[in-house]
Amino acid sequence: MNLSVRPLTPEQKDEKNNIALDCYKLGFLLLLYQLLTYGLRYVFYFAAYRYYEGGFTLNVQTAINYFYNNQDITQSTAFRMAGNTSITCTSLAIVMVGMHILFRGQLGSWLRPDKSKIKAGALWATPDHVVNLFSTMIVNYMVIMLGNSGISVPDADFTIKQPSAAAIILQASYTILAAPFIEEILYRGMLLSVLSRYGRSPAILLSALFFGLMHGNIPQATGAFISGILYATVAVQSGSIVPSIIMHSFNNLMAELTDFTDAMGVDTNKTVVLCIIIAAAFIGLLIGCLNIKKLIVKEEPHALSMKQVRQTLFSNPMIIVCLLWYSYSIISGLISANS
Repeated sequence: MNLSVRPLTPEQKDEKNNIALDCYKLGFLLLLYQLLTYGLRYVFYFAAYRYYEGGFTLNVQTAINYFYNNQDITQSTAFRMAGNTSITCTSLAIVMVGMHILFRGQLGSWLRPDKSKIKAGALWATPDHVVNLFSTMIVNYMVIMLGNSGISVPDADFTIKQPSAAAIILQASYTILAAPFIEEILYRGMLLSVLSRYGRSPAILLSALFFGLMHGNIPQATGAFISGILYATVAVQSGSIVPSIIMHSFNNLMAELTDFTDAMGVDTNKTVVLCIIIAAAFIGLLIGCLNIKKLIVKEEPHALSMKQVRQTLFSNPMIIVCLLWYSYSIISGLISANS
């Protein structure tokens, strides 16, 4: 039996080197975004300290102590959403400059607004809602089983604290507009569009994995990974992130409906909200069944096989570092919840 490995052709070597180079570029940008969101958090604290206290300080500890002693401010939805929106939007703006420098306009077609792609987003918005409902059921069952085994699983809480018009508007602006736009640019417009040139299915898998881990907790990460596969598949098929932005925004809207009505104190709307969610699910199930074949991913000819592309991607040192970095919040949160 011949166990010798067939040497790579010059074309395969070139493609493998190109993948490696792009992985380092993408990894740098992903880590840059993470570091920016961390660093700009302190800039936001300084600005917020100036707003609430009326004074100015560059002492980090002074600002942190102030907000530590004023939990009513930091725990309010208006404060958190204002911080999230300003920090993530600023971080994205800086990263997009890096994207332009490193990739020299290669991502333009994916990021360019295109009204013709809106139809694809509208088509798959409700099927994505169905996917999210099923993934939520799976995650809830998993959390219950782990809870019965004595393992606590932390989750994100988007309940609107200290409800007000500002809190509702800021949360809606972030969860329905800003977050989908930012995340689609990063994980589909940047990561997916670059790597799909070497193989669509490996790129879909990796972009969905990063998108899931980015959420920082197991319940959200699981649902986001599953939805991320659908977002990435539709984005690849259409060659644009416009459809995935629409799908993402609609998904977040459906997830936030109950929180919004609770914050507004309109209890009678809970039945209406439930009817909307169920109706959207039935519509999505029907549309999904009728159009499922459109999601079949067809690979174009490449020098490397898809197996070789996957191996190259997931063995790349920069990708491994990024995946570990993204996993840190999930692991540390799980340890903290059970210590």
